[in-house]
Amino acid sequence: GTKYTYGGSSPSTGFDCSGFTYYVFKKIALKLNASSAAQYLQGTSVDKEDIRRGDLVFFKGRNSTSSRVGHVGLVSEVLPGGKFKFIHASCSKGICEESSDALYYAKRYVGARRVIESGHSALLKE
Repeated sequence: GTKYTYGGSSPSTGFDCSGFTYYVFKKIALKLNASSAAQYLQGTSVDKEDIRRGDLVFFKGRNSTSSRVGHVGLVSEVLPGGKFKFIHASCSKGICEESSDALYYAKRYVGARRVIESGHSALLKE
């Protein structure tokens, strides 16, 4: 429910997508880069079939023909068939949860990265 604010990185001012993931990871003492494109360079690449809760997922921005990363979310639930739900900062909805098979995101998916070490895995249990 927190509103979308370009460049925002706190609940009081609002979040953009990378500000939201930066804030969440800071809460568990992990430092992320500031932008979604820079966050895409962190951690290790994860195949879609191997995604787990806590992984970062990346998408193209509004221009779906570009190859540039323009959006990031945090996996909240793994579903059958390589699908997942993710929490992110949406321009229109603020902080919300979406499904990877929603047409807008399905055609913009770029990849996933695992930044959380195994020592932090207890933080991701239900």
